[in-house]
Amino acid sequence: MNNLTKTLDELLSAGPFPNGLTMLSGPSGTGKTIFAAQYAYETVVDNGKVLWITTEELPSTLRSTMSRFGWNVDRLESEEKFRIVDAVSSARLGLSENMGRGVLGLDPTGMLIVITEQLRRIDGQQDKFLIIIDSISRLLLSCDTKSVIDFVSCLSSRLENYRATGIATLAEGAHDDKTLNSVIFSSSGTLRFRSSDAGHDRQKQFRIETMRGRKHDDGWKNYKISDSGMDIEI
Repeated sequence: MNNLTKTLDELLSAGPFPNGLTMLSGPSGTGKTIFAAQYAYETVVDNGKVLWITTEELPSTLRSTMSRFGWNVDRLESEEKFRIVDAVSSARLGLSENMGRGVLGLDPTGMLIVITEQLRRIDGQQDKFLIIIDSISRLLLSCDTKSVIDFVSCLSSRLENYRATGIATLAEGAHDDKTLNSVIFSSSGTLRFRSSDAGHDRQKQFRIETMRGRKHDDGWKNYKISDSGMDIEI
């Protein structure tokens, strides 16, 4: 497996992502969810814990995608090291009877409550704790914009207070520039993804655009998505 954490160590001073919420921003299809999934899997393998809130893909789809890259999370879920909170089924299928038991509505306030409960449980523990929200764009399209921006800002601050890390995906092209900039400004850092045609191939690149309080390499890096995950050229 390509080691994403090791690559980030080389691009960021003092190790991978700092505490707070880092935004993965870019057009659809550039690999933001794959990046988040690989980083999440590596976190659990390194004795961490992950809470993944999915707002776009059904949990079964997420599990299938991760398994395709060799990141089988079934055992990790049974050991409560990797937990998926489903905020898709209620919106798509009208489910309500399982609310509070792994199913959550597209509600920023409810998400913040669930995340805060998890943070309180792990407070003082030595394990790494990672929150994934895939994606903020679905919240922006379904909820009041200001409430989502406030949610991002509050969540980032709360993660910093509990010394935990968060990653959220954000689709460019789905929102106006003012909204995008407000969400990014409310987070602790931004990784920007892009793709362009280069001859017969579509070239994919990413860069660490902002990272509050941290020195970092902000140059564009080429990457490819293989059967074992993201392979970043540095």
